[in-house]
Amino acid sequence: MIFNSYAQQKESLAGMQLVSCGHIFAKEGREIRREKGREDWLFFYVAKDEETFYLDRAVVAPAGSFVLFAPGEKQHHAYHGTGTGEFYYVHFRCERLPDGLDLKTSQVYSLPPQSATAEIFEAIIEDTLEKPPHYEPLCLARLLTLLATVQKEAAHTEARAAIGHRRIARAIQHIGRYCEKNLTLEDYAAMCCMSKYHFLRTFKQVTGVTPLEYRTRIRIENAKEMLEGGELSVMEIGEKLGFSSPAYFSDSFKKATGISPKNYAKCK
Repeated sequence: MIFNSYAQQKESLAGMQLVSCGHIFAKEGREIRREKGREDWLFFYVAKDEETFYLDRAVVAPAGSFVLFAPGEKQHHAYHGTGTGEFYYVHFRCERLPDGLDLKTSQVYSLPPQSATAEIFEAIIEDTLEKPPHYEPLCLARLLTLLATVQKEAAHTEARAAIGHRRIARAIQHIGRYCEKNLTLEDYAAMCCMSKYHFLRTFKQVTGVTPLEYRTRIRIENAKEMLEGGELSVMEIGEKLGFSSPAYFSDSFKKATGISPKNYAKCK
């Protein structure tokens, strides 16, 4: 079910013109697919549950997420939930976004859901339905408020992520230098001044693996060099690199390389 309304704004204000807006209640299987997009801009908000957007890849957008589509951009998104999803949208026209707004299009911006956001969309819908005097500039002001809020929050999120990534670099550097030390996740997290779960999540975002997987990877690379040198036995190498037993070292090495340490050394 869709509740929508259409503006009757004949002339643009500050270079923008409101076209339509609406509130969508979606059931499983609802899908929008516009290969050539639309002639106007689309500002889409996920108010409840989640929506899957097919951009360069499938991206699941949870409640609180926004997506902005420029004119002519492919639009493909679907609701796969089993309940009822709720979404808001605004279509508008402009040659380009106003100065100061540089939001990327066809990208999911995931922000914490807030009731005030839905209230702003509802106010735009109500005014475009009732069309009180001078409603157009007020509705456009609300739309600009939403766009600016997304840009502001996205910038804060990026800044926080950058700080987290710099902190993670401490652990990465320490593992590279002292991979033989069997520090715990708590130890590494404390080193980065982060909680255990925040550290684990951020480390995986940066490297693609967990801290302990990363440490094992570094150990295996060092083991290869030592085996190629031929100065130490397999047992000595495993012990030097912090493996708890020769068997664990051998299993880890074979899992990573497909060959045992002893056979690797023979091949070299």
